[in-house]
Amino acid sequence: MILQKRDIEIMEYIYKFQCLNSIQIALLFFMHIKVCQKRLRILVKADYLRSVNVPRVSGGRCLKLFYLGGRGASFLGVTPSKPRFTLQLSHQNKNTDLMVNIITSFKSKEDTQCQVMPEHMIRASGQRLIPDGVFMVRKKNKTALFCMENDCGTEVVRSPTYSSDDIENKCLRYLEQFETNSIKQYESQFSETFNRFRVLFICNDARRLNVISNLLTDDKFHFIWFTTLSEFSKKTICGHIWYVPSLNKSNLSII
Repeated sequence: MILQKRDIEIMEYIYKFQCLNSIQIALLFFMHIKVCQKRLRILVKADYLRSVNVPRVSGGRCLKLFYLGGRGASFLGVTPSKPRFTLQLSHQNKNTDLMVNIITSFKSKEDTQCQVMPEHMIRASGQRLIPDGVFMVRKKNKTALFCMENDCGTEVVRSPTYSSDDIENKCLRYLEQFETNSIKQYESQFSETFNRFRVLFICNDARRLNVISNLLTDDKFHFIWFTTLSEFSKKTICGHIWYVPSLNKSNLSII
């Protein structure tokens, strides 16, 4: 087979995210799902990609995850890695859904560019504070850095006993990072200089948003913004969907 430019870009995205499903790939390239699935089968047959079925608790067809095959990894000059089915992979795939939404939202804007850094890359970089994803936006001569938090409703908001894993503590660590502007790793990754950053919490519902935002009413948390998953999905990340509890302002946009 002859590799098309889009085939190479598909492999590059799969390497960046470790694995992607056909729906995510179709969204990234604005492809009809049937056309996308047909092309993915050709790439799998040629061993540029490989696929594995995702186990499902409920009924229905299994969703395939695509990862680099031997020829694909060799073409990109990287080491192939098969995804392991763990709770972390499940959460990572939900994060990927959000990051794909972010990428496609900015692809439709001619004067704006977006680059992303998935969670696994942040972990590999040695960061102590791990967002669910990081992305940068460049519009004309201005750049902005964003840390994404995908709140699925399972994390403890405020532990009755001190815990470094609860959301309150994570926000305090973000505050420390913001005040010291400790973002050199991201500046190196994106080859950009940023004037600090914002944290974007995407909460699974309005009740959860209220519970978390009530912890962050002090002015010093002005860089932490909130929205719900439903608003994010309907209006995209660029919509007027953001609420800042410390400023008591809502319907804000990040651009």
